[in-house]
Amino acid sequence: MTEFYFIRHGVTALNQQHRFSGSGVDIPLAPEGVAGARQAGKFLETVEFARAYTSPLQRAQATLANVLAVNQMEVSTTILADLREINLGDWEGDVLADHQDEVQCQYYFKQPQRFDATVVHAESYTDVEKRGRRALLQIFQENPQGNVLIASHGVFLMTVLQRILGAPLTEIRRHGVLDNTSVTQLSSADGQHFTKQLWNETGFLQATKGA
Repeated sequence: MTEFYFIRHGVTALNQQHRFSGSGVDIPLAPEGVAGARQAGKFLETVEFARAYTSPLQRAQATLANVLAVNQMEVSTTILADLREINLGDWEGDVLADHQDEVQCQYYFKQPQRFDATVVHAESYTDVEKRGRRALLQIFQENPQGNVLIASHGVFLMTVLQRILGAPLTEIRRHGVLDNTSVTQLSSADGQHFTKQLWNETGFLQATKGA
């Protein structure tokens, strides 16, 4: 049995500005994002990780580095391209509100099954799910037991985790995107079927909210 600990990267300036932030933009963590990652490290300090994986984007890599620095464990880390965020094509870096009246934007947020990514030169939810499943199977095959830590992104994690837990594509956004620096834990005995243990945990961030 392998325990998968997923963490969404910490807050960035684009998150704070309510802008689209997919794999087409590679930006650092905001100071709040660094602080949150270090709090996540404290939250996970008793977990012994066999290995860690991260998206190639610097916001995910920095989150992982800060978690492990506080976790105080020497953990082998692998950068895995399949863990990157969804590519948002023409929308990358734009203010969300500037596109809210567009049909494809409405589908993107409210009817995922109707979103036609080709219209805005983006990546489809189905393609994100496909590479996400591939990544998780690879991670399991490399770690058939023990704890693994995975740093990735909001839409990627929402899409892949909802789908592997059985949610239809129409429902993947029902509970929203996972929060910045949230920790989610799933268990798997084969890398394809998963059981939820912890979901979108952010209680450890309470001390800094509103600060």
